[in-house]
Amino acid sequence: MLLPLLIGFAFGFLGSMPVAGPISLLVLHLGLAHDSRRAMYVAVGGALAEGLYALMAFWGLSAVLTRYPMVLPASRMLGSGLLMALGLVMLLTPAREAAPQAQSRGKGRKRSFTLGFLVTAVNPTLIVTWTAAVAGLHATGLLAMDRAQALPFAAAACCGIIAWFLTLLALVRRWQDRVSVQALGRFKRSMGAVLVAVGGWMALRAVLNAFHR
Repeated sequence: MLLPLLIGFAFGFLGSMPVAGPISLLVLHLGLAHDSRRAMYVAVGGALAEGLYALMAFWGLSAVLTRYPMVLPASRMLGSGLLMALGLVMLLTPAREAAPQAQSRGKGRKRSFTLGFLVTAVNPTLIVTWTAAVAGLHATGLLAMDRAQALPFAAAACCGIIAWFLTLLALVRRWQDRVSVQALGRFKRSMGAVLVAVGGWMALRAVLNAFHR
């Protein structure tokens, strides 16, 4: 039982390291804005959603995407809309001085958790990614496809993702005071533009794939 835990944790931790995905960008932005509490709620929400995808992949539920082919393009369209809306908010709202941590409680926590969960949950291609990872592990003989190991593997992957974001926030805290409000504003607008571009690319890809069916 220990091996699925170790492998799941390693996959979750290492797989989250590229700071290119929307969750990573959100966590990085909130960390630089001295709002580590909200950043962690975003990270936990995203980690939970991805952990569920890892669980589904272990159980072989990627077959659902084959049986119901419209699930993938519909989810991509939903996800693209969410990313573009989030990007536009970041583009159009100015950066402000860091708010007290106490203001991040209550509804702010729930909104941050929900945002992180939804941004990840509307990306069903993650189940394809995790299915490939699980299949690769099975091929190497490191991991048996025993469904009793599915939950420990997925839970450990979730913990690995959270551990990476804790590490990222710890690194951000070391130099966040050197970032001015103006620099944070530029970063926020740049991040907003990236999210709008990614959302637009996802929407275009979904439309093109639909026409090529």
